[in-house]
Amino acid sequence: NKQYTKEEYEKLREKIIAELKSKNLYGLFMPPELSPFAYNETVAQDNMPLTKEEALAQGFRWKDNLQKTEGRETLKPDQIPDHIKDIGDNIIEEILACISCNRNYKIVPDELQFYRRMNLPLPRKCFFCRHTDRILRRGPMKFWNRHCVKCDKKIITNYAPDRPEIVYCEKCYQQEVY
Repeated sequence: NKQYTKEEYEKLREKIIAELKSKNLYGLFMPPELSPFAYNETVAQDNMPLTKEEALAQGFRWKDNLQKTEGRETLKPDQIPDHIKDIGDNIIEEILACISCNRNYKIVPDELQFYRRMNLPLPRKCFFCRHTDRILRRGPMKFWNRHCVKCDKKIITNYAPDRPEIVYCEKCYQQEVY
């Protein structure tokens, strides 16, 4: 990095801002072609899922062969005991295969300790598939026009109309809770 005096910095800053404004780029996100990552490699895909075609049409890169290891498992999913009490410490030496995507994964010592403490079975899915499942449970990042179930006021909510949650306007929510 080059060190600038305050005066040099201010002058260069103004020049850069003027150039970006002349190209109608000032204040916008970096152009997608400058990203070192493909769209489907980032959390953008979690929050605003796009198909390959949609991503490419919007100027993003797409990676078809995401890095993953398959076929090196030393323990098949049906060989993993169902109850955590039946799992030996040597499980951390095993390579497991995801039941959803076939990706290989391992259980690390702290993870095994957590499952034992919480009396949870070992996961049959890799981290990536479990993460995708969590994102899907969160619901889409989308807003719907709904009505307050108490006073029928129009509201905007991130709860879809087909969801079971009761939605209130702010006033009715405050009355209900306090």
